[in-house]
Amino acid sequence: MRLKHIINCCISFLLACYCSLSVAAEPVLNGMATHIDLGKEQFIGALYSSSLSDNPDKLLANNQAMRMELKIVAPEGVTTRRFSRWWIEGMAINNAPTLLTEQADNMVKFDGLFKGRFVQNDTISFNYEPGKGVNISINDVALGNIAGDKFFAMLLRTWIGKVPLSSDYKDDILKAGNVNAALKARYDKIKPSKERTTEVAGWSKIKSAADLAAEKEKEKEAKDAAAKTAGAQTSSADSAKQAAALKAEQAKAEAARVEAARLAAQKAPAATAAAANDDDEKPALTAQNLLARQFYVSDNLKRIYASVRYPKKALERGQTGSVRVAVTINRQGNIVSTSVVQASEVEALNEAALEAVNKVAPYPAIPDAISGATFEFTAPIKFVLQK
Repeated sequence: MRLKHIINCCISFLLACYCSLSVAAEPVLNGMATHIDLGKEQFIGALYSSSLSDNPDKLLANNQAMRMELKIVAPEGVTTRRFSRWWIEGMAINNAPTLLTEQADNMVKFDGLFKGRFVQNDTISFNYEPGKGVNISINDVALGNIAGDKFFAMLLRTWIGKVPLSSDYKDDILKAGNVNAALKARYDKIKPSKERTTEVAGWSKIKSAADLAAEKEKEKEAKDAAAKTAGAQTSSADSAKQAAALKAEQAKAEAARVEAARLAAQKAPAATAAAANDDDEKPALTAQNLLARQFYVSDNLKRIYASVRYPKKALERGQTGSVRVAVTINRQGNIVSTSVVQASEVEALNEAALEAVNKVAPYPAIPDAISGATFEFTAPIKFVLQK
């Protein structure tokens, strides 16, 4: 009896240790930050990791369960075009060209998961498990999975890479659990409505522009094949039947396309005219034009960074800061407009960042693979003192 009791105690102890390790392995809050664009809060982001750290290299190198969450706080919401541009630019700056090329199809898939427009209180989650890839959801509605163990790190580098979209954001994400209590309390209160969750659940029924383009190409191929078959037929009666069947199939495909477009319009929440136009202009991403955009952004940023000059007075006073400049150029590479979307408290640094952006002009002409009369990108510039 005594031996049996000892064995039972050992088993209980081992089970307790195992449970303790399992709980410890669950991702916990590493940091939280607010993303600001054009002087307005866009979303609050949170990073959860199995092991807390303030070192970005350790977080990126450690193959552990992690989760990124974004909660939209902008009253007008966020267009999918702007959302897509944040990730495309962040990945272009912080990942090697070979990795971008390797993961281009996954980035296209990632972009295609989001339909319509993000609205206030939406919660976007990227949940990574080693060996199982990244599960992506909005308001707990599963949208899809990106397989492999490389894609999550590419996304994470947008936040904590060498050139993050915001240095302040990066610093707050790398708090190793020391999170601002007021910000966390605000974050925890953000909840989507049931109606919005039901709406997002319908996204899977709406065809994206890329899907419609692919269907159109298939229709063309089917039409060409049918035409060849029809030409080979000797019976005029059979040819008439085939032509009628082809016409019916085309009419059916066109009706499906119109219905998909109608559903997409109904699902999109009400927005301002300017915001609606912003969404309408979002190009359908393919691996080819995605890489063209990323490489073009990366090349332009290299030119800008080479032209940055630290203001003498700011240098003498030991002033540092981060600035992010939005740039719009035409197809010839000439600047259409520039604006500071995230300013430093030191005005001299803001002026130096704008000067660097303008000094590079004209930029290289927009590649043919990128559509549109203009091209927009942002340049994050950090002024730090050398040790």
